[in-house]
Amino acid sequence: MIKEGELVGRLHTRETAVKMGEKPTGNARALNYNHPPICRMRTTCIAQGNTNLEDMIKDIDLGVYALDAYGGQTNGEMFTFKAGEAYMIRNGQVEEMVRDVNLTGNVFETLNNISAISNDLRIKDSGGGCGKGGQGPLPTSQGSPSVRVENVIIGGKSDG
Repeated sequence: MIKEGELVGRLHTRETAVKMGEKPTGNARALNYNHPPICRMRTTCIAQGNTNLEDMIKDIDLGVYALDAYGGQTNGEMFTFKAGEAYMIRNGQVEEMVRDVNLTGNVFETLNNISAISNDLRIKDSGGGCGKGGQGPLPTSQGSPSVRVENVIIGGKSDG
């Protein structure tokens, strides 16, 4: 959908494609036969970059390294999700674990604030899924390398 920072396509059902004058992409999904198919993602991935994690974080004086996600949602352009694990980054090193870390913000501002993408791509089939339109959880997968984001809003408390 996005390639080198540019929007190159959209997810469509046959219905949404006609409304926008574009080609269908086969993205109509439903939880089961009791629900109408609606446009939604299946597997969401970010392509890996060409740097390793150590080089990506070596100049971060103070930051948070968040891994995985447990729950999350979007509302228009806004998002929020809870990190599965999180660690403090101090002087370029991953240090102590912290808990209850939530990330939130505007999707487009956050994408614009990506400053590095590592080469450690991981794909995860999750036990959860998409709950769009009250149809949940519809199984989904996601994949991402480590991504460095400047100026993201992080909330939570330390473990200790």
